[in-house]
Amino acid sequence: MTDLALDRDKMKRKGRFARFLKQLFANKMARFGGTVIFLLFLLAVFAPVIAPYEYDAMNLPEMLKAPGFGNILGTDEFGRDVFSRIVYGTRISFTVGFLAVGISLLIGTILGALAGYYGGALDYVISGITDIAWSFPVTLLAIVFVAALGPSLINMIIAMAIVSWSGFARLVRGQFLSLREKEFVQAARVLGMRDRRIIFRHMLPNALAPVIVLTTLEVPKAIIVEASLSFLGLGAQPPTPSWGAIMNSGKSYLMEAPWISIFPGLMIVVIVMGFNLFGDALRDTLDPRLKD
Repeated sequence: MTDLALDRDKMKRKGRFARFLKQLFANKMARFGGTVIFLLFLLAVFAPVIAPYEYDAMNLPEMLKAPGFGNILGTDEFGRDVFSRIVYGTRISFTVGFLAVGISLLIGTILGALAGYYGGALDYVISGITDIAWSFPVTLLAIVFVAALGPSLINMIIAMAIVSWSGFARLVRGQFLSLREKEFVQAARVLGMRDRRIIFRHMLPNALAPVIVLTTLEVPKAIIVEASLSFLGLGAQPPTPSWGAIMNSGKSYLMEAPWISIFPGLMIVVIVMGFNLFGDALRDTLDPRLKD
């Protein structure tokens, strides 16, 4: 292919992507959800600049101080600034959400692609393992794995990745079962292309749209699971400012200092709502047939 043809192809791809973004952000849900995600991402990146105090800075004379001047969201039982802890907790939520879902995506995509492309005995074995993993509640399995590995942030990410890959595997397998009978795949086989090139160069790009949508919907689930495990003491350990851990520390002070649990709970609601709204809008844009 000549340089001119390559330039034209790049321009076409850029044009299609620009039209896709224009169509996506014409949706109010996409604009609202994308804005929420972007603002919270900035909050996580610039946490040291935005937070007025260190997340673990104790000030016992100021413990259980109500929201007001100096501590806009109040303080906890150790006099730590709740706003600062929530700001730093945004980093924990994004880190766990993206890492856990990213590892799950990698595992599920590889297994689903192999099962859908080759079929036969390999498909039978992978599908059987996938169905078993799919049948168990994610949170329950994550608790079992974290209890076995030991409570920590790293172990929680590993546990969540291990138990969450089955959804991606089922989706990718279904896409590959449909794509492997298409004419462009048959033509690639006739031309003698290697299976690896057919899978990753021709089939996988055509199966990515629903996978991207599922990814945007799995991130908030991972954030909820992380908060749940941290609330139970199986995730981030003190003084790490996970939103779930902050809520757990405030449960004993709900009557006298409800702000310790209320504000991180609201943050969980906001971030989950943002991802879900953006994911729904992305789904509608990529496949308008799925609109309600």
